[in-house]
Amino acid sequence: MNESENQKKKRKYNYTLMLFVDSNEGRIRQMGIGPRAVEMMAAFVLLIMLILGIGFAFNYNKAQNLEAENVKQAETITELTEENQDLVDLREELSNKVTILSDTINQKVEEEEALAQAEAEAHMPIGFPLSSSASVAESEDEENMIVFTGAEGNSIIASADGTVVSITTDSIYDRCIKIDHGNGYISIYRNNGDEMVKEGDEVVRGAILFVIGEENTELGYQIQFEEKSIDPMEFINIDG
Repeated sequence: MNESENQKKKRKYNYTLMLFVDSNEGRIRQMGIGPRAVEMMAAFVLLIMLILGIGFAFNYNKAQNLEAENVKQAETITELTEENQDLVDLREELSNKVTILSDTINQKVEEEEALAQAEAEAHMPIGFPLSSSASVAESEDEENMIVFTGAEGNSIIASADGTVVSITTDSIYDRCIKIDHGNGYISIYRNNGDEMVKEGDEVVRGAILFVIGEENTELGYQIQFEEKSIDPMEFINIDG
């Protein structure tokens, strides 16, 4: 290898940046920047570009994440809106059911109150104690006892719902039936006929106690309240 080839191999490339500066005096000056400075400037530019690239990539990823988050939030809002509407519909449905249930309960309460009132009235001995019209007179034997005289073929009936508590032999009439109405009232029926009920029977208003024949047209009738005798004429309804 000759000397010229060795010189070529040892030759290095140098880069010089030339700057031309226009001075205030109108002269153009030439300034040179060595290869070391050029390499440093190039490295600096590359660093800036790298930083900008990293910043751009970061901001792009952040924007993508924000967009994905916005989409997710929009979906969540839609789901919550639908759930809220479902809850509103459910509340309206429950409100309607509560209204219906309340109306049903109120109706039930009214029916029960009416039934209780009818039950209470059914146990009040205010009914006429014969199945047809009859003449009425005050008894001379018992205080607050009235005597009904009915027609043969008619019946002596219970004046209210109750329980037959006793059937005894009477000093004035042959038989005496007592009905306890369960509210402090007791009705008493005295007659010479054969009783149609027995002790312990549950009877309703209008139940037949005696059938009137030739020998038992009279009924001695009394009402007691809390074991005290009261005037039946001021208490019962007399029709006919």
